[in-house]
Amino acid sequence: MSGDKNEVGTTFQRSLGLRWISGEGGKTLTVAMDILPEHCGPAGSLEGGIVSTLVDVAGASACAMALKSPLVATQHVSLSFLAPGRVGPVEATTEVVRIGRTDAVAEVRVVDRGSEDRLMAIGLVTVRNFGNKPKAS
Repeated sequence: MSGDKNEVGTTFQRSLGLRWISGEGGKTLTVAMDILPEHCGPAGSLEGGIVSTLVDVAGASACAMALKSPLVATQHVSLSFLAPGRVGPVEATTEVVRIGRTDAVAEVRVVDRGSEDRLMAIGLVTVRNFGNKPKAS
């Protein structure tokens, strides 16, 4: 995901402090982050754009792993915000629900672990696979 083989994620993703955690024998993937004051809006909760980024990164990462692809691009994100994230850490746990020839779909559930595992958001992420296409001659 970055130029340095020892770093995970993009510079932006690392600036948010995202952490990738495999689970359940590789069937699920969780992307976690701590809530810092600079991540919060005026009401004191995690900004919606950061929750959206977390859902996108978690879903796309899980789909890339399922497709065994080095390169995917998000085609569509559907996201429902259910509750604010206020304490953290926040975890976006993903399960791939469909793998096609050129795309994949993942369901993402975001919880605030510090608020009794409150469900904050649910999303669906659809990605297109660009990493396994043959090169044009």
